[in-house]
Amino acid sequence: MDELLEYGCIDFKKLLILKAKSMKLSDQECYVLLLIMTLDEIGIKPITPSQIHKICSLSLQQIDETLIALVDHHYIARMNGSLDLRPIENLLLNQKSEEVQEVDLVSVFEDAFGRSLSQREVQLINSLKCQGHSDDMIIDALDESVKSGVITFRYIEKILDNWAKYGVKRRYAPQPIKQENIDVEQRIKDYKWWENDE
Repeated sequence: MDELLEYGCIDFKKLLILKAKSMKLSDQECYVLLLIMTLDEIGIKPITPSQIHKICSLSLQQIDETLIALVDHHYIARMNGSLDLRPIENLLLNQKSEEVQEVDLVSVFEDAFGRSLSQREVQLINSLKCQGHSDDMIIDALDESVKSGVITFRYIEKILDNWAKYGVKRRYAPQPIKQENIDVEQRIKDYKWWENDE
């Protein structure tokens, strides 16, 4: 299968048109996906809402809403400011894509801010997603701003822009726990200090 993909033997646009109804894609979502595939095929990078707007009659707001819906339904992914078509390609080939855990960014931000977010702040979160930042990166940037004591959307956006500039994909990737650390922690927990006669 990888060789077929590598040599471009599979026409994903035709597959998308044939499978869009069974995948419960709206006509507008299918159209935007076809535009993204076309832009990707002719080598336009990065693919942004403004690039899509140049070749279609949809408004920027409609394109943004459609892209957010496609990302939320895991048909496309955003990686460091650009769109990734691998999820839709895997779905079209009936391959399982990596299970993405749903994150409620509004709740995460409300916990960090200690208050409810305004409508404007919710729009700012959506704009971060539209810029191509993953949920994990947005949460990492929020954590970084909390650690530095500057909890503002402007600061969070600057952190994300800086990370994108230097190609940081995951700031706080989970580290595997070593077995020896678990053993040491267990020995500390089991230590009977009251039995020690010195």
